[in-house]
Amino acid sequence: MYRNNADSSFCFINRLNGGVHDELQQPGEHEPTSALLNYCKRKFLRPYVAILTLVGLNPISTDMSNARACCSYVQALMVLCVLLAGYVLRYLCGYRGDRGFSSYRDIRPGNGSDVCSSSAGSTASNTIGELLFGYVVPSVLNLMSFVSAVLVCKVIEHEQLQNLIERVFLISAKPKRLCRMLWFYLGVALTLLLLLFGYACCVVIMQPAQIIKVAWLADALRNWELCLRIGLLCTILLQDLVEIIILSSYYIECYLLRVHLETLSHKLLMHSIDSLDWMREILEFRKLLERVNQHVSIPVCFLIVMNLAYAFAGLVYLFKDFDFHYCALKLVLLNIANVMLWLFLGLLPFFVAGSVTRVCQNAQANGHQIRVRPFVYHNTSAEDLNSTLLFASSLDMSAKLFRMPIQSNYLCFAILVVTIVVLTLGMCLNLSALGKF
Repeated sequence: MYRNNADSSFCFINRLNGGVHDELQQPGEHEPTSALLNYCKRKFLRPYVAILTLVGLNPISTDMSNARACCSYVQALMVLCVLLAGYVLRYLCGYRGDRGFSSYRDIRPGNGSDVCSSSAGSTASNTIGELLFGYVVPSVLNLMSFVSAVLVCKVIEHEQLQNLIERVFLISAKPKRLCRMLWFYLGVALTLLLLLFGYACCVVIMQPAQIIKVAWLADALRNWELCLRIGLLCTILLQDLVEIIILSSYYIECYLLRVHLETLSHKLLMHSIDSLDWMREILEFRKLLERVNQHVSIPVCFLIVMNLAYAFAGLVYLFKDFDFHYCALKLVLLNIANVMLWLFLGLLPFFVAGSVTRVCQNAQANGHQIRVRPFVYHNTSAEDLNSTLLFASSLDMSAKLFRMPIQSNYLCFAILVVTIVVLTLGMCLNLSALGKF
């Protein structure tokens, strides 16, 4: 079904470099379109869908059987149940994403089993504010991101992700390089997942006291300490995996959109595509961009709020409540790395969206660029050139988060504000953190 649409939509695909298609073709395949689609499915699409299947976010295709579709929904429901159990276990253990365990700051340097106060290993009750903002709100944000991602992947879009990937592979002049870049993004996502889970493993292993802080459960589960630690780590791993897959999916789709528009602009400037075909492809690109802005970005927005809240809460905790004098150096470094990691995860979607907006703004100048190219468009009528110029100048496209257009200059201003806030906190709240001289 999609091959027929691809043949009609990409009528200019035969003008691509013939050597690329010869390299991708297999024996018995004579159509560049079928060769590229086969290469796309083998090298990236099928493995990527398998990665999405790990957390139940694989899309429901039209050719999928009812049994497989039902299994996909059941898997997503199972992941949802494990996430809910993980949120409860986090509260019972007193584990927070912005600082780890609340009593962990009392570990003395030199001996990981000693604590500064006699109540460090005992249980303590939470205030309503800590319960609400330390556990309930972050859990709700994480849960809403997963639920909205399931709705987008399985209910709203169906095969839109597959269509976007195949469309960009078809139009790309260097599909092998495109495939390597997509796997590079997934490699970066795997690195971020290992860093998140590495922090959780370190703080859980270094916690000397019993991790259950609820008084009436502490004695009953005293003999299940190892199982509780393993269960806590497994649920944290699943929560981190869900977040990283949702974020990486957004990064990959933004990169595909950027490559798509850059390729279309290059083809127009080289006159390897007719101006009318270029306008049609731009309209199709606008639909893909609106899909990302209106649907794919929704779960990402929930995660941005959670990540930035973790980052700033951890930052305030470091400057205001963290005792640098009586804590081990490894714990100080872990908390600083945790804050930096959450801040990176919270700001990265803005930079990715800003890169898409920059390419969209560059596409507006395509009409002016071809108008001043006498040797490339010397046989084109002035009426066609003026039509292309008016069409390109009227384009108003940008990547959006929280329904707001994202631009790079605003991001630089936001980073400036964050830097000033961090310096102010360091000057006012914890001047003696690094000791005296």
